[in-house]
Amino acid sequence: MTVGSILGNALSALYVNQEALKITSDNIANVNTPGYTRKVADLSPQVLAGQTVGVELSQVRRVVDQFFITESLKAASDFAQYDVQSRYYDQLQSIFGSPDQQLSLSARLNKALTSLADLSLDVTSSVRRDDALNDLQSLADTFNFLSSQIQNLRSDIDRRIGQNTTSLNNLFEQAHSLNAQIEHTLATGGDATGLQDERDRVFQQISEFMDVRTIDTSGGAVHLATQDGFVLVGHMYAELTYQPQNSFTVSTLPTGISAMMVNPLSGERVPPATAIDSRINSGEMHGLLEMRDGILPTLQMEIGNLAGAIVDEMNAIHNDNVAFPAPNALTGRNTGLLSTDSLGFTGQTTLAITAADGSLVSRIDIDFDAGTLSVDGGGIVALGGTIGSMITAIDTALGANGSASFVNGVLSVQAANSTNGIAFAQDAADPSDRGGRGFSHFFGLNDIMTATSPSHFDTGLTGTDAHGFTPGETITFQMRNADGSVTPPFTYTVAGATLNDILTDLNDPVTGYGSYMSFALDANGAITATPNASYGDYAVFVTDDTTSRGATAMTMSGLFGWGDSAVMDRANNVGLTPRIASNNNEFALAKLDLQGAVTGDIVVSASDNRGALDLQSLATKTLQVDAVGTLGSASVTLSEYSALVLSNASSEAARLDALKADTLTLKDEIEGRRDSVQGVNMDEELANMMVYQQSYNAAARLITTARELFDALLDTV
Repeated sequence: MTVGSILGNALSALYVNQEALKITSDNIANVNTPGYTRKVADLSPQVLAGQTVGVELSQVRRVVDQFFITESLKAASDFAQYDVQSRYYDQLQSIFGSPDQQLSLSARLNKALTSLADLSLDVTSSVRRDDALNDLQSLADTFNFLSSQIQNLRSDIDRRIGQNTTSLNNLFEQAHSLNAQIEHTLATGGDATGLQDERDRVFQQISEFMDVRTIDTSGGAVHLATQDGFVLVGHMYAELTYQPQNSFTVSTLPTGISAMMVNPLSGERVPPATAIDSRINSGEMHGLLEMRDGILPTLQMEIGNLAGAIVDEMNAIHNDNVAFPAPNALTGRNTGLLSTDSLGFTGQTTLAITAADGSLVSRIDIDFDAGTLSVDGGGIVALGGTIGSMITAIDTALGANGSASFVNGVLSVQAANSTNGIAFAQDAADPSDRGGRGFSHFFGLNDIMTATSPSHFDTGLTGTDAHGFTPGETITFQMRNADGSVTPPFTYTVAGATLNDILTDLNDPVTGYGSYMSFALDANGAITATPNASYGDYAVFVTDDTTSRGATAMTMSGLFGWGDSAVMDRANNVGLTPRIASNNNEFALAKLDLQGAVTGDIVVSASDNRGALDLQSLATKTLQVDAVGTLGSASVTLSEYSALVLSNASSEAARLDALKADTLTLKDEIEGRRDSVQGVNMDEELANMMVYQQSYNAAARLITTARELFDALLDTV
């Protein structure tokens, strides 16, 4: 070995160990820097013409474990999803309140039922009447508050989704820029480890928003894609587009999130746009989408179902009760029925005209089974076979005592004398019935409570009845899943003559909507629209409805309650019927006593509490409630169903808290193991520093030795 080669080896060793010391120093300086990856210097022999001529720094390498990197991205996504959902559920819990709080839904319901029980002790007390009505209104206000707060939460989530798409767009662009810098640095022989650390931090931030996977390339770039392979960062990068809604209602159909690639050279967006919602399977974005489009609407459907059950049961009893004195006029709700619709009632009911003192002025006994009525026990009069003919027969029977009219689906009955009143009573042995409801209840003549959406959609119509809509009118359906998947919109154009014709058209799998939903008419005249098995998790939306049943202005979706919003809306604008809210004397707490009664007999009295006792019985009455949301059909009391709704929400909150804790533990464990591999160990780095220092000193000593050899050779010459 020549003296020159010794000097060359020593110089290369000096340089390499100096760089290694610098790398070690950087490691030590960043021991507490989050996301910093330990660097090591890879050394190799420097060979020239087959001879070793020194040592070289072949590369500066990050110590990473790809398995832990991949798992840490997944763990970060899972934790972020449950974390954001848990935080929104904390807000929900504060809105609902605990069952022992006076403002909670359960407490309000129990207070209303208790007030009804107290009222039955003295129905003549104006104070007790007011207390009961106020508590019922407070219960209604609670439903309204919960409904509005759920929609406010959905709106807040929607805005946050919009903010997150902006953040993701910035991160995608940043990741693409880092890839370009890393490729250039590596191609020119530079150290790209710092840039690679920064890229890892960007990927980690992206994974907190949505689940992603990485794809290594030969040039040092790492592409980013969704789990199903849609590239978010590659040769180009994705730009997400989302327009938040100004506000949310139960019928709001959110727009989807779309992605379009951006050409980094021109900055122009490259079509086509791709729907991205359904490609996001975890992360904060998935958690927000699931809350906005799945969890919160489901919860509101359960609350709406409870509100509908309360309203319907209260109205059923109140319509069979009578106030003292009876109201001069009763006007019902828009049933959507036409005068030409078939009569459809069975059983018996009585319409009574009563005087201010509770005496009977006149009675009309209606026997739907026989298709007749009689006035004050007189001759039999035929009702005819339609709604219109029945109303005409009743109006004629009232004669000088009153009138009955049926206009645009609404029945009104009024006493002619302003001091007289109108009252109805069901026959005890054979009560009247259409669509599962008594005569007065079906038309809503003496309803005590109302809401935006009817408490039921039992029309009493049959498949052979004329559908009553104008051919050419349209209704448009669309379904959306919580992951953003949507079915193609379907527009049905009214045709045919009967309801069976509509059902046949809608259920056709080719020309109708039968591939997605099934439409069926039940015994009570309700047409259910049920997603098929493959679309069981989809919400149903009616995005447009131009139909109108005759002159009633009742749309097809309004008549049959199609769309999830119909159930949700039962908890919207719940309240007392205005005439009762403004006059507690119209609170119907008595019953007509018509057994053997003739004109002049007292048939209703101020102290009669039988109607109040029926209202009180709601506290213990077992009801059959339909399956909705996550709650199955059940036979329960109103208090039990209220407790089910609240406990279901509490259970979901507890489940999310548990998942949040579990995923946090897993995230910490994976990050701990990752850091144990790629994090900085001070003892190890100090040991490396000593090694490199000794190697540096040895190289310096070798240079000194080479110099001494040169000096000796020069002295010899």
